[in-house]
Amino acid sequence: MILEAHGDICRLGYLRIIPCLLEDEAPKTFDFLASVLHEIVRSVGDRDFLTGRPIGLITSLVNARNYVTLAAELDLIDRKSQRLGVFGKLYLCSRSASRFRRLVEGDRSMRLIDLLMLNDAEKLFFLWNIFTRDYPFIQMIVGWAIKKGKFRRQEAMIYAMEEAYPQALKRVLPKSRMREVQEAEKFRERRLMIRDKVEWIKSSQYAKYRHIAPPRFEWLVDCGVLKRSGRGKYEVNTQMIYDPERILKLASLPPERIEQYLFGEFLKPLEKVYRQADRYEASRAIIETYNIMSRHFGENVDLLRLECMAIISLIELGSIANLSMMHDAFNSLAIQFPDKVYVTPGSRGGSPLAYIDVRSLEL
Repeated sequence: MILEAHGDICRLGYLRIIPCLLEDEAPKTFDFLASVLHEIVRSVGDRDFLTGRPIGLITSLVNARNYVTLAAELDLIDRKSQRLGVFGKLYLCSRSASRFRRLVEGDRSMRLIDLLMLNDAEKLFFLWNIFTRDYPFIQMIVGWAIKKGKFRRQEAMIYAMEEAYPQALKRVLPKSRMREVQEAEKFRERRLMIRDKVEWIKSSQYAKYRHIAPPRFEWLVDCGVLKRSGRGKYEVNTQMIYDPERILKLASLPPERIEQYLFGEFLKPLEKVYRQADRYEASRAIIETYNIMSRHFGENVDLLRLECMAIISLIELGSIANLSMMHDAFNSLAIQFPDKVYVTPGSRGGSPLAYIDVRSLEL
């Protein structure tokens, strides 16, 4: 669960820049990353889009620093080593990263709308990312939002902070930090004691609500689950490519089951939007994705993550495959090239590790 948040970290699109700044594997301080991120964003212009007053824009160095902190919470950055985190490495394996790599290197310009908006593959990537890293808080918020259908921000903040937040803390914090849970369980009582609306908005408790809850609503807008329907209003995005019932199912799963569902049954609605990939395309995507992943993770790559990233790669190319099909494609490669494609057991009962000799493998 993401324990450190700030009210201005509302746009997931900015986070795509940060892994590209760390691709050389040299450790970089958060302050350095923030200064470079701020400078890159300042060079991006799109006056027509700015007239819509999009929220969560990076407008200061403090803003940028908050986004770098979020990147660490989402494991795009490894906080300890100040290098790439697991999800940072995974993002660099997507085709999407090439656009932002060139932006970082100064080889291309970008409009603000392109810097903020996510394509379908990126939405899937960040759903995977936030549902894994913000468990179980984001799941509770999503489940409530889907069932409500339409809601105001104030109503959602109250649910998130007075019901979901204490429950989530209780599930993720060790017993030594139970005092934080007890404090959160008093939020409702303390709010009701403040009768004056102006006094409530000026209170430190309201500031805590504003910093923790609203960014999550905006992440869900960026991922296509929600949409804004007016000032301070949200509703389920009925035009989204995902099925609301599948979103509810996703919101009910523990982290260890998220990937299997997200890249399996959850993708069925996308089959109406994208062309079905054939076995050759799936095999090619696995090999190409492995080739990139092995640069960041070593020659033994987590098989499940490899298959998930291959699916994201296919979506970026305009076709679709689910985890079952991707696994069948990998197994076919292993049967066809047993000395060049194989798996070994993962450590501590984790996902099997895949090895592919890409240098001598030809389809």
